[in-house]
Amino acid sequence: MKAEITREVISDLWPLHKAREASAASERLIEDFFAHDPNFKTMLEESERIHRGAPDVALARETEMELIELSRQRIRTTARLVGAAIGAFVFVSMAFLIGALYFALSRS
Repeated sequence: MKAEITREVISDLWPLHKAREASAASERLIEDFFAHDPNFKTMLEESERIHRGAPDVALARETEMELIELSRQRIRTTARLVGAAIGAFVFVSMAFLIGALYFALSRS
């Protein structure tokens, strides 16, 4: 039984291939696949070049903690605003219902 090798399988093996940690059988499989689909090899190499071009950002511990605290403050503010909006909606709805009930009772 011979399984069909797909691009997804080769994508999974690609990091091992690049690190030269793939087995000899995997290396043969990858090279055979690239012989039939050279465009896919080009695509994988290009995606690697794009990834290498993206800078790795290393933040100081203090900066990281400041960003985490800022995020927490924004989450708390958002939660308060959502709570206030829900409270206002409930208040206006209740006021409307009480008004409608008062109007209905006063008409009878």
